[in-house]
Amino acid sequence: MPLRKESTEDDLEMLSGSSSKKTRSVILAKAKNRLSLVNLSNVFTVFLSSDRKLQKKIVELAQDKDSYFGNLVRDYRVYSLETMVKQSSSTEMLQEIRLMMTQLKSYLVQSTELKSLIDPASYTEEQLEVIAETALYKCVLKPLKEAINSSLKDIHTKDGSLQQLKENQLVIQNTTTTDLGITTSVPETVVLEKILHKFAAMHKTYSPEKKIAILLKTCKLIYDSMAQGNPGKPYGADDFLPVLMYVLARSNLTEVLLNVEYMMELMDPALQLGEGSYYLTTTYGVLEHIKNYDKITVTRQLSMEVQDSIHRWERRRTLNKARASRSSDFICISFLEIGGQSRTLASRHDTTAEQLSQQCAEKFEVSHPKDYGLFVYVDDQCLQLDKDALPHHIKASLLKSETKKDFHFIYKPIDHKTPPVPIVKESDFS
Repeated sequence: MPLRKESTEDDLEMLSGSSSKKTRSVILAKAKNRLSLVNLSNVFTVFLSSDRKLQKKIVELAQDKDSYFGNLVRDYRVYSLETMVKQSSSTEMLQEIRLMMTQLKSYLVQSTELKSLIDPASYTEEQLEVIAETALYKCVLKPLKEAINSSLKDIHTKDGSLQQLKENQLVIQNTTTTDLGITTSVPETVVLEKILHKFAAMHKTYSPEKKIAILLKTCKLIYDSMAQGNPGKPYGADDFLPVLMYVLARSNLTEVLLNVEYMMELMDPALQLGEGSYYLTTTYGVLEHIKNYDKITVTRQLSMEVQDSIHRWERRRTLNKARASRSSDFICISFLEIGGQSRTLASRHDTTAEQLSQQCAEKFEVSHPKDYGLFVYVDDQCLQLDKDALPHHIKASLLKSETKKDFHFIYKPIDHKTPPVPIVKESDFS
């Protein structure tokens, strides 16, 4: 806006001069300026369009049964469905999903599969990570969303959280606004219906970023409704908390709880949330406030326990951001034969074949692991990995090979036939 004002002031000064030539030059300059803005707008639209095209290509790659990334995504989804039903902690369950997504993204951004889809010079690594993150929401979180919500609901049913919320929800609904500590206006029926509609829309979406965008709009609707009786007066957090509690008590609290946890734990830890962080943590705090609601000691501030919980979440995000940059990666291993039962295992880059074999023995439930070994088939040639070989380094070398190589890691019994299968280390592939 300041740029437009400055432009207008310059125009008036120029037009007040006697020279019509000067006037024409000003109009021409303005026209050129507008044209350049139009061109800039077109470039921006093309850029957005190219981002969306790349997102679509990544989703298609994830659905490709012949791609390494596609196999990783499929195995990951199977693994997530198997493990989430065994979890007793909602935070641990969601954090495991977030970590696997971060590792999937880390692999993809560095992979030759992605490089074959783009001109590497067209994107920075940070841009690729943002595009990959959005694509992963669609190919990972979208198919898992219902299972995630179901598992979260089971966990909170077992730990008593949902029952506590529902009991206190009724208490708050039957408490006066004065007793709730509300000193402002509350949303009128029409606005409340809009708010509840937004909460319902938030529950339907699978993207944590879209959920938080909807939450932001919803909280702003609540904030605006507070000023109805006293327009222009600024209100602080102490005023907002009791009104938010009033609104949440009239919503589907189960869905709100699931959505808040989903956003807090599945959001990319590298993403700067800004204002969204305030409203997200405030909503989480109010949910905790409702869960532990005590009519006698009602307060307009979050308890120290809730504030401490929010600080723990913020620390966890920081730790997860650092953790994402550490050297861990996926490796897809088939059992007994190519195309047989397979598992995608996450391990550090310095994991040896012997250590990975131990993981395989557990995953494939092998009773005599000493009789088994880790092999790699490269263009139909079978090679056994030395116990000190580094499988991730071998995988990286094969992926970077100038001529595309067809390779598969297999965990199978060691056959002591003659001639023996060649035993290799990572140095044999460099």
